[in-house]
Amino acid sequence: MGKYKGVLLITTAQDENHHQYPIAWAVVDSECEESWTWFFEKLHDLISYDVELVFISDRHKGIINGLAYVYKQARHGHCMWHLGQNIKSGPKSKVGGIAFFMRAAKAYKQVEFDELYEEMKNSYPGITKYLEGSIDREKWARAYFPGSLYNIMTTNGSESINAKLVFARELPIIALLDAIQSLISSWFNNHRKAVVASTQHLTPWAETTLRSRFIESQKMEVVQMNTFEYHVIGVGHDAIVELNRRTCRCRVFDIDKLPCAHAIVAAVHHGIDIYELCSHYYTINVWALAYTETIYSIPLSEEWNIPAGIDFLIVLPPKVRVNKGRTKKKRIPSNGEFKIRKKKSIVI
Repeated sequence: MGKYKGVLLITTAQDENHHQYPIAWAVVDSECEESWTWFFEKLHDLISYDVELVFISDRHKGIINGLAYVYKQARHGHCMWHLGQNIKSGPKSKVGGIAFFMRAAKAYKQVEFDELYEEMKNSYPGITKYLEGSIDREKWARAYFPGSLYNIMTTNGSESINAKLVFARELPIIALLDAIQSLISSWFNNHRKAVVASTQHLTPWAETTLRSRFIESQKMEVVQMNTFEYHVIGVGHDAIVELNRRTCRCRVFDIDKLPCAHAIVAAVHHGIDIYELCSHYYTINVWALAYTETIYSIPLSEEWNIPAGIDFLIVLPPKVRVNKGRTKKKRIPSNGEFKIRKKKSIVI
């Protein structure tokens, strides 16, 4: 974090409208196993173990070991974007297979994954050799992941929030925390207004997704097999839907917790309200609960309630080695510079 050193740790979730939901922040001296373990122990005080709890992260050893120690039974997957970047940074023969890797990672059905993986193995053996030698497919392939991923397969949320604080990270720690508080307070207020303005049953993102799948379902035919099972026929998308179990052979319904096109056409034929098949997670009421609380600013230091054990604790600054020379920074160009660069790119 600039000249003040230290590392900012972030954990986020995804709200019902597909927006990032910040949960916890911490500033530590370095990104190591001790720091991450401490961070997860504090996080555990807020979010204890839940049978459906899933963590997605990069493959930093500190994160892997810290999670294994604190959240022993939680599911842990690895960010497919970071994994893709590792593949990209390898030999050039691997680069052309990134598209194969992404398609395989996003596949819902295991049979679909197996076909893509076998094709990737024949065309880009370097990629599959790297994957098999470094990470289990259960950690990165949606089709084989044992937990409930919904649609979260990357750490892009944390990365985007981190980028939002690019200038705040240059500030002293107290000023940085104030900037974080101000940002999150503004986000909560904006989302709260969006909830109040909404008149739909589901969040805008879920409604849009459901509408798109409903349009797709209009091209399908359905045959009722028994009370709750339907054979849905589409162009290369045949599937068996079990309405009572809220499942479909395409596995989109199972993983996203939102009806797929097959389930929608089966529900219409059965006379079931499509909204009854959607997870309560996507409803407006649950979305509203996420932003009920107001994020207030940190009070003045004389108003703090500091425990006795902390009040007398002396914290010394970490020992750091100052690098010689001028610190390199990424600088956003001014308007004039941007116009010149843009003009050059157009000419080229």
